[in-house]
Amino acid sequence: MDLQENTTATKRKAGVSNSYAYDSHWLEFALTTYCQAKCRSCARTNQDTGEKESWLELKHMDLNVFTSTLELSKNLNISTIQFCGEFGDPMMHPQINKFVDVSMKVAKDSVIINTNGGLRTPDWYTSIVKQYGDKINIQWAIDGTTHDVNWKYREGVDFERAMNNMKAYIEADGIGIWWFIIFEWNWHQIPQARKMANELGIDIEFKFNQRNHGLISNKSKLKAQRLLNEQV
Repeated sequence: MDLQENTTATKRKAGVSNSYAYDSHWLEFALTTYCQAKCRSCARTNQDTGEKESWLELKHMDLNVFTSTLELSKNLNISTIQFCGEFGDPMMHPQINKFVDVSMKVAKDSVIINTNGGLRTPDWYTSIVKQYGDKINIQWAIDGTTHDVNWKYREGVDFERAMNNMKAYIEADGIGIWWFIIFEWNWHQIPQARKMANELGIDIEFKFNQRNHGLISNKSKLKAQRLLNEQV
């Protein structure tokens, strides 16, 4: 797999400035194919074994390739650069700090990082907020309020570490969101997840799993929807 090719640019109408509409672009990069998690519905994971798919080559994007790609894109009005988790967790990249630093000089609005949260340390997350303030945005993929439940999909992720990292980041006034995928085995934790998010001071968004692994039954989905519709 060529990570240089795994880049998408989305054209967005960003707003109006001085009475003129302007266009902006949102760039997504997959920085690495390395990940400690064995999420069974992920493109990198074999659903039966939980191991990495044999066709996926383990590699990190070269920083020079990334920098040159942005240089070639300098004619675009880049509002946001996002490091997605399509084939690996961006936090696995040993040069993630340098990628963020380069991106900050290009993206006008924000740099977004998607992560399962179980990598790096609370000090790292605190320091990145101190360095970049509200221009950094970390999106946390945590699908449970306990280790055992989160592990059912995010196998390989240290839940306590993920929560401690998210807590440190938010306490440092970091901007982010907690994404919670609803499966057959975790829908009952929706109220507790909301409570935890409220106590932490982070927005939480719920979305139903649409893939076969852990697909929620219609009966459970109705119960989950009722919980989602309850007043916070």
